[in-house]
Amino acid sequence: MDLSLIEQLLTFITLPFQSFLTIEILLIFIILYIFLLYNEKRQNKKVKIALIALIIFFFSLLVFYFQEDIINVLSEIVRTVMRCFYFPNIIFYILTAIISLVILIYTMLKKNLVKLNKIITYTLTIIHLYLFTNFISLAISMNLSLIDTANIYQHDNMFVIVLVSQIIFIILIIYKVIYHFCYIRHEKLKNR
Repeated sequence: MDLSLIEQLLTFITLPFQSFLTIEILLIFIILYIFLLYNEKRQNKKVKIALIALIIFFFSLLVFYFQEDIINVLSEIVRTVMRCFYFPNIIFYILTAIISLVILIYTMLKKNLVKLNKIITYTLTIIHLYLFTNFISLAISMNLSLIDTANIYQHDNMFVIVLVSQIIFIILIIYKVIYHFCYIRHEKLKNR
């Protein structure tokens, strides 16, 4: 759509008042926001539990009323994510390499990390970055355009490198999430 900036703003401002349902949703979120702010000041555990129950109830109603649409959207999201990991376009693949590189540099600079954590992180990031570099060098040596994803995945070597590389990247991310979750819990228990 070709809307000017003013038309976009007007559309955004009038959007909550398009139907009775959108007005109800706006009111629910305003009330929720007010209660969240109120509870930040009071720190009442009962209000916090009631708010969590209200949020779960509200989103359960949404799931109940729009379950077919939500299932379709979720299945499409899963398909897209699997497609990105299984057949990533070069932008996504470069993004995973940058994330891996940042994790590697962060691990090198962080002094208070456990040695085993550093070793596991170094191993996974180095393997991932090696596979990415190998992917790029193979593409260059085969004169393949990195923009044409279909052309890249017709070669078995390229496909296997990307597949193994993405598996290593997923393992790295899962490991880092689990490690940080366990580390935070351990620190909280230690501080008590």
